[in-house]
Amino acid sequence: MENSNDQPLKALKTQLTEYIELRTEHARLGLVESAAKVTAYLTSAVIIVLLIMICLLSLVVASSFFIGQCLHNYGLGFLISAGISLLVLLLFIWLFKKKAENGIMNKIIQLTNEQQ
Repeated sequence: MENSNDQPLKALKTQLTEYIELRTEHARLGLVESAAKVTAYLTSAVIIVLLIMICLLSLVVASSFFIGQCLHNYGLGFLISAGISLLVLLLFIWLFKKKAENGIMNKIIQLTNEQQ
């Protein structure tokens, strides 16, 4: 003989199990969406950075030939361009590295927290 309290407890157990399954699925889907957003952002950022690097490389090569033609020595033109590039790199590392890292971290955190 079943107790009259068994039916509501079974229904509650079924509802609780279903609720836990739905919450788990919701959390999983949220993680998948966040990962997809971060991956899409990083992929587009990498593509943009590569295109900018190609443009800058072309400008450096063109300026190297121009400086070399003006000085009648292409090797010296490339050496001067390399020195300028090295100075720009050192200035970036010295002045902007920490700001750039913090900006990238904040953007990734923002992208992952948009779902919540």
